[in-house]
Amino acid sequence: MSGLPPFAAPMPLDAAAPAALETTRKAPTSAWYALVVLIIATVLGSIDKVILTLLTEPIRQTLSLSDTQLGLLQGAGIVLFTGIATLPLGWLSDRYDRRVVLAACVVLWSAATAMRGTAMDYGVLFVASVGLGVGEAGLTPITNSMIPDLFPRAQRVLANAVFALSAIFGSALGALLGGTIVHLTDDLRPWLPVAMQQLEAWRLTFFVLASAGIPVTLLVLSIRRTPRGGVQEAKPGAPATASADAPGATTLREHLRRHWRTFAGLVVGVGLTSVGLSSLGTWLPIVTARTYGVTPVQMGQGMGLAFLCGTVAGGLLGVLSMRYVQPRMGPAAALRLIMLGNLSAALMSTLLLFTSSANHNFALLGLLVVPLIGSAVLLPNVLQDAAPPHLRSRTIALLTMASLPFGVVGPLMVGMLSDALKSMPNGLAVSIVATTLVGGSLGAMVLRATEGPFVRLMREAKPN
Repeated sequence: MSGLPPFAAPMPLDAAAPAALETTRKAPTSAWYALVVLIIATVLGSIDKVILTLLTEPIRQTLSLSDTQLGLLQGAGIVLFTGIATLPLGWLSDRYDRRVVLAACVVLWSAATAMRGTAMDYGVLFVASVGLGVGEAGLTPITNSMIPDLFPRAQRVLANAVFALSAIFGSALGALLGGTIVHLTDDLRPWLPVAMQQLEAWRLTFFVLASAGIPVTLLVLSIRRTPRGGVQEAKPGAPATASADAPGATTLREHLRRHWRTFAGLVVGVGLTSVGLSSLGTWLPIVTARTYGVTPVQMGQGMGLAFLCGTVAGGLLGVLSMRYVQPRMGPAAALRLIMLGNLSAALMSTLLLFTSSANHNFALLGLLVVPLIGSAVLLPNVLQDAAPPHLRSRTIALLTMASLPFGVVGPLMVGMLSDALKSMPNGLAVSIVATTLVGGSLGAMVLRATEGPFVRLMREAKPN
């Protein structure tokens, strides 16, 4: 979910599970190859998204942008249209070859990245950001639907953990590679055609990243096609696929009506929290560049190192916490850890008001990533078990659409507050902290109230 941080369980919720056939069947080599390709596509998407954050200051200066426009660019331009496009892309991936749909998404967001490099005003940059958001909208529903089809239940948790951590590391890799690409592109300027040598470094960087979409598209198309429903649902003598049109199959409307309290609580609770937390990732690098004058290369190195360290520590924290808490709390453990992790990050954001150097900001970013990652490794297994195979993509897509207003409001609210507090020397930092604290506190209360229906859904979804 775009507005909702990915939560992926580090261990099965159905540890007591079923059938000997499920515990002995192993995924073929082609499944692991497909997982690697999905990771590569996700990392490319992360780089294309994070590069805008690294280049925000040079772009702002070239195109004379305000903080409100930057907030709209990150919020409405990317998050809003990512959410709007997720449902139709989820519908397509439930009915057609998911490889083809994902490949088309890679082509679209790569073309949008190239379009960013041509922007001469805010309008073109906004339209390009919309294209990027629409293209990347397919990543979450498609990957979360393909993994259960590729891996039996006994290996699905491992596959989800590998994918989730790789995708998270992709953000760190995106920051590191993004800064390096900016530097290398500038060094290669004398070797470029004369017409391109006078272009700004940020434009050339977008063109270079766009070209990477071609080989990734071909890799996605090379994935072996897998039957719907997944190998873990297959039974001897039974059809390999699940269909929405099959007699007696649960419809999307029935599933959502039965569990609307759980889904509404998750969307509102995590959405309110993400109003501020999404702003941290967007605005913390901007306030660092603006206050301390760091270059895109320095920004990439600082952010990359912070994400890498925070991800390692957060991943370990999530696994160890789940092992300790789940036997004591059962299905409630996942939601409780998500709530505590997000609330902890919101409270720690107040430290931004006391930092005094770029390195302090990078260290704070690393600290904030720890509880966020600790709670963020809990969602894929939860959602995959909470929806029938033929409804997975659309269920995730609908949750994404429902959460999109929060993702739009967060960056925009910080930008508007910052413009209103221009007279304050640290107005942008105050705006970030205020938005994060209010959203995080309200979100924690909603998640706590959602615990009852969430537990009932998890118990009902537990395989027999």
